This record gives sequence, C-alpha cells and structure tokens, in this order.
Amino acid sequence: MFDPRPICQILNEAGVNYVVVGGLAAIVHGSPLPTEDIDVVPERTSDNFERLAAALKRLGAKLRTEAGPVEAPMDAAFIQAMPLMLNLVTDYGDVDLTFEPSGPRVGYAAWNEEASDATIGDGIVIRVASLQAVIDSKRAADRPKDHRALPYLESLLDEINRNS
Repeated sequence: MFDPRPICQILNEAGVNYVVVGGLAAIVHGSPLPTEDIDVVPERTSDNFERLAAALKRLGAKLRTEAGPVEAPMDAAFIQAMPLMLNLVTDYGDVDLTFEPSGPRVGYAAWNEEASDATIGDGIVIRVASLQAVIDSKRAADRPKDHRALPYLESLLDEINRNS
C-alpha cells in the first residue's frame, strides 16, 4: 500500500529538507517502471534531523527488517547515527533514507544542486533528483534491478534531451 503523496506531504509540513532519488524520481521524470518505496536524501544538519524525526513519528515509522517492522527510537540522535542508509516502514509504505547514495554525488547538497521542484498529487511540491543523477546512481550501485532499469532510463533521458 505504497503512497508517496502523504509521505511527502508530512515531510513538507515538518519543513524537512530532502531530495527524492531512485525509482520515484525516475517516475516523476516520466519513467514507466514501478517502484514500491521512496528514497530520500535528507540534509544532514541537526535542525533538519529534528524536523525529520518529527515527520517520521507522524508517519508511524519503524525499522524495516527481514523479520518485519521493528520499533526504534525515531529521534534526531538515532537518525543522525546512521552512516549510510536507514530502511523504514511507515503507515504509507516504505521509506529509505539514504545519506550517501551510490554514484559521484555525495550528500544532500550535491543531489540538491541538480534537483528541481516537481508537483505530485494535489499540489505537493517536492525536490526531485535529475534523471541524469538517478542514472549515474543506478549505474554505480551495479545491482541487477538497476541493470534492468538503465536502458529504459537512458532512453527516457535521450527523449527528454531531444525534445528540449
């Protein structure tokens, strides 16, 4: 029951600085490939971690494990202690907080630099990674699912570039 709209709405209402990356970013750019989660790169500042923690509590976030959801302290200190990624289950679907996605862009500032605003749902404005950044990240991640997606995403980028 993944629905990114309430997830983004709650992040926005909390004032969280984040960039949507991965499959959902690709969909916003026009990809037909489905996704079952939202990947976000949050800004790594104390204030933003506080806002993120408040949003995650509203979302009913729990750790996503193979054994199922596990309660964890969704506070700024816990989130800040995560080095690379935090996989969560929320009331609206899976959320992956990825602090350093694969690829040449490191951290929120680098991802945000090429990101653009996009509107989803009923006027929910989000920052979305560039399609080139998503492609670079998937190429660097070098996972089988990324290998399957790359031809579609590269073709979409070619089409966008031809039409611009």
